[in-house]
Amino acid sequence: MKFTAARCDMDPFGRMPPYMLAKVMETAMKQQMEMCGWGREMVEKTGVTWVVGWTSLQIRRLPHGGENLLVRIWPGRKKFSMHVRKYAFFTEAGEPLVSAAVLFLPMDRRSRKLTLTADIPELPEVMLPGEANIPSLRQPFPHELSRQCVRTVCAHEIDENGHMNNTCYLKWASELCDQEFHAQHKPRSIWVQYISELTEGQRVTLEYAETGQRFFIRGTANQADSFLAVIQYESCDPSAAENVYTK
Repeated sequence: MKFTAARCDMDPFGRMPPYMLAKVMETAMKQQMEMCGWGREMVEKTGVTWVVGWTSLQIRRLPHGGENLLVRIWPGRKKFSMHVRKYAFFTEAGEPLVSAAVLFLPMDRRSRKLTLTADIPELPEVMLPGEANIPSLRQPFPHELSRQCVRTVCAHEIDENGHMNNTCYLKWASELCDQEFHAQHKPRSIWVQYISELTEGQRVTLEYAETGQRFFIRGTANQADSFLAVIQYESCDPSAAENVYTK
């Protein structure tokens, strides 16, 4: 799938934020499933859709506004009952930018529970050099996180499956850091586990802490974990980000 990184979707430093990468991945997945006969019409007919269980991204460089990009998607080997999709982002010149992998689970839209009975198409496994590893199911995580804030799920964050879209979790995580932090740091890897769905109006407590250059986030609602995220950052030259923004 080819697309141009719209400047209006960039962060203040001219870089495509990870949650926008996730939106592109979501679009690529929908297109692939429609080609396999499992589009919106089939979802409505069967009441079964796919939800994201885990996501991982490895980032060499975030795309810049105005760049012409190519994203590829292919099926990986199933992990237990979970379907795997691998992704890779390239510039039009072939520079590798981002690799990612997602674990999907089939969910019954009526019961809001996972189902193993759905006859969802299974595509043959493909293996490519340099592809992302399947997300690990667990990550070392501090028991206590020192900072905290509360957010409420808004109507515009709800997707066609009736819960908060998976890309919004990444946006929430990004917004925990101020612009000064983002000017001086760039993400290198991201891991997210989506534990339970969030719906409109829910209040979510976000606990977070930075250990070295690793950022830990735990979201809880109704006294239960709803998601966990780990973001690995590295320092960068703020002037380089400013130069990208002014191009």
